[in-house]
Amino acid sequence: MGRLTLRLDGREVEYLPAGEPAPTDEGVKNLDSLEDRRLLRHERMRRILVRLLPAWPPLYYQLHWSDGSDLAALDERVRAGTADDADFAGAVVTELRDIYCRSCEAGLRVAVVDTGHVIFARDRARRLNAHQFIKSCPICTAPLLPHVTEILDE
Repeated sequence: MGRLTLRLDGREVEYLPAGEPAPTDEGVKNLDSLEDRRLLRHERMRRILVRLLPAWPPLYYQLHWSDGSDLAALDERVRAGTADDADFAGAVVTELRDIYCRSCEAGLRVAVVDTGHVIFARDRARRLNAHQFIKSCPICTAPLLPHVTEILDE
């Protein structure tokens, strides 16, 4: 399958549709191939590779939707070259992190919004206000850090 590149909020990204693993031969600095496989067919996430500067290696991020967007249909629009920024209006850029519950100290692997990312920076406040987040620990129900979109350990 050929590369699926598109301009997202003015920046070129490589879009990875459901079922398409991230390339392992390009020196992507923050890619864990096994973890990528866990996200291959996620119903609320798609993975992207972004070069923040031309000389830098690509970096691995995820796009997350909480609004029920049909991501299979989005995959087809990206493949057809007809996707545009409106298709991504409900998305936020996330990165994978380990966090610990401040109450029960449970270790959790999560996707959390990268609040400093250049993609969607202009309307980040609107996106954060519209997005639904996981607010409590699945173990003890104590409040979690802000902007957790998915808990990957469950």
